[in-house]
This record gives sequence, C-alpha cells and structure tokens, in this order.
Amino acid sequence: MKTRDPAFRASRYRATLAPLALALLVALSTGNARAARLDYQFELTGLHSDNLNLSENNQANESVLVPRLRFDLKEEGASVELHARGDIERRHYFGNEFDDETRAEFAGQLKWALFPQRMHLVVEDYLSEEPINFRDGRYPGNLQRVNIFLGGPSFFARLGDTSRLQIDVRGADSQAEVSRGFDSRRYSAAAALQHDINATSNVSLHLAHTRVEFDQPETTIVDYTRQDGYVRYEGRLRDIEYQLDAGRSRLDRENADNESTTLARATVQWQVNPQNRLRFRARHQFADEVQDLVVRLSDPDESLVPDLVDSSSSLVTAGVYRQSDVELDYRFSGDRLGFRVRPIYRQLRYISRLDADRTENAVIYQASYRLTPLTRIVFDGSYRKRDFRTIDELDRDHVYALGIEQQRTRHWGWRAQVVRNERDSNLPDPVYKENAVLVTLWWKR
Repeated sequence: MKTRDPAFRASRYRATLAPLALALLVALSTGNARAARLDYQFELTGLHSDNLNLSENNQANESVLVPRLRFDLKEEGASVELHARGDIERRHYFGNEFDDETRAEFAGQLKWALFPQRMHLVVEDYLSEEPINFRDGRYPGNLQRVNIFLGGPSFFARLGDTSRLQIDVRGADSQAEVSRGFDSRRYSAAAALQHDINATSNVSLHLAHTRVEFDQPETTIVDYTRQDGYVRYEGRLRDIEYQLDAGRSRLDRENADNESTTLARATVQWQVNPQNRLRFRARHQFADEVQDLVVRLSDPDESLVPDLVDSSSSLVTAGVYRQSDVELDYRFSGDRLGFRVRPIYRQLRYISRLDADRTENAVIYQASYRLTPLTRIVFDGSYRKRDFRTIDELDRDHVYALGIEQQRTRHWGWRAQVVRNERDSNLPDPVYKENAVLVTLWWKR
C-alpha cells in the first residue's frame, strides 16, 4: 500500500489541534468537573464485507476489527454552556488491501459568559471524515479529515424592555487533508436587532458581513466578501415553533463577476403529542461546505458519522453555491415501536464548479421494535438519487440494514447487523454492490 506523504500527515496532525485546544479551554473554564455530565461508551466491532472498497470489478473481501470510544459531555452552568460529542476509532484490516487507520469525529460548542448579559466568548470546533472524491462512496482511501474551528466574542445590549441588540465577531479557520481548495480563513461581523411582539413571538433585523480568504486560491475559487441582510420572524403557537427569514445576499468576488440571490428560509416544528414530532425546513440561499458542515454537525439530532449513505454528498471545497432544499422529518416514539422518515430534496448550483451542479432526492427511514424491555430489532434504510447537471450522470443509491440489539446489564450489551449497499448508475464506473455483517460489544457509563 502507498504511504501518505509528509504534507498529508502534517495536515492531519494540524486538524487535531483545534479539538485539543477546545478541550483544554473547557477544562480551564469549567473549573468544577462535577457540574458537567459526561457519558461515554466503549465499543468493539467486528466487520466483514465482500466489497469494502465499493468496486464493480475489483472487490476487496475484507475483515476489520474496530475498537471505538464515543462520548457526550454537557454542562449548563451560570457562566458556562458546553456541549461536546465525538468518537475515535482504530480500524485494523486483516487483509493486505488497506493500511490500518484512525478515524475521529468531533463537534463542540462552548459559550463562556465573561460578563453576563454583556459579553460572551464563543468557541466551536467541528472535525469530520469526508469523501475525497464525493462521487464515490465512503470507503478506505477515499476519506479525508476536515476541521473547522471558529471563535470570537458576542456583545449584548438591552434597548428598552422589549428590544435587544446582539453583535457577533468571529474568526474561522478551515482545513482539509487533501482538498486544498477547502483551506481558508474567515472573518465576520453580524448584528441582530430584536423586538418582542408579545410573550411568544418576536421580529428581528439581521446584517452580516463575511470576508473569506483562501490559502491556495485557484482559477475557479477566488477570495470573496459576502453581505447578508434579512428579517426574521419567530415564535411559538401552542405546540408549534417556527422561524421565518426573508432577505437578500450579495457576493463580491475578486477578479470575477459579482453575484446576488434571494435569501429565504423557513423552519417549522410541530410536537403533535409526546410520541409524534414533525419538522419542516426549506432554504434558498448562498451556502458553502464550511457553512453546511457547521449547520449539520452542530445539530445534536445529526450523526457525526453517517451510518448509511451520506445524504449531504459533501464536496470538500469552499466554493459558494446557490442552495435550494426542502426537508421533512417525522418521528414517532412509542412504548415498543419507533419510526422515523425523512424525505429530502436539494438543488445545488455552484458559482464556479459547474461540474458539481446537481439535484438530489433522498429518503432516509428507520423503524425499531422492542421485543422485550432490553431487546429490540432495528431496520434502517435510505434511497438517494443524484442527477448531475453538466456531465450526464445519474446515480441511485440503496442501503438496507437489519439488526438486533440487546442490553444485557445496566452497562453492557451487544448488537448484530447485516447491511446491503448498492449503487446503480447510467455510467459503468460508479456501479457497485456490497454485503456486510457487523457484530458489536459495547460498554457504557
């Protein structure tokens, strides 16, 4: 197998520094470890796949042993709010096809009230494994570590009994192991003037200015400045929470044509009853992969590691695109039966990378049934269709997984799972089929 070059290893090392810095800052700021809640879980997984490299004609029949640590740390104190979650695993490949490797994911948000209700310090870090070639699947050799670190102060002021002003100043650094077009620095300032209409609703005016500078600019990716201005209306009506944005965005690019677009976003969540929840989200805006990763990984409902097909189809580049998407997320949680279905529509139109323009339709679903108080059966599945606009490529992904999980005692248990993963395409190269079996022993705090 080929050995990664020193620059690759150096970038991977730098990508781990930000989470360590955040962890150190957390330790220094919290002061009282007993105030935080730490949950962690050790896992040992055995995996066997008949096509681990997701190839049509050169399948790698491989067995893998994966020790893993997962953790979730939360604190909501008077001066510190912290949520950090992540996992780290070591993959030992028994065949000769792949080198052993370490994979790590992390999402952390720290808010430190230096001067309560006047000035807060915000530090965030997001570390994930993303595809090198986003048209291919998530297999060994096609993953790179991506890190986004951001931080800065937030200032608050009350303007009467019903009005408030917030100013956020942020600096951000993004790095990727392989995709050099992703490495960049960002500087932003945003102001929000909010007015309470009544006890359950408010309206606010938002203005934001962002400067993006790339470490290695390319002919298609240039430094730019982005201005956003929009009005937000949000509130709560019985069991319904909503947030509506409407405004305009402008993109000023160096040595390139400027662009502008309408900004429109809507999020509505309805807690029908304790068992049923429905969430609707729609967006039309300028976006980029840095922004999308922060939004996805900061959501505690999102997995750090996609269990099935990566519905985000991450293209690791900092190039800007017009994003239009609609998503519905329905969840049912009963005493014995659980169910989730999530249809997604996305349209991405890049300002510079026209070869990546695509339309995606996907549905992700999960059903679980509790056979006994400590044993349940789980069925996961997903379907995704990607239609590339300029290269005449149409891919269809299907993933099905059936598993059983049993908690033997308060702290430990096991689960077993069989997976079918396949892709059909109008081009011969992306086509593949995979069958896999996973058995996991776990111990949790």
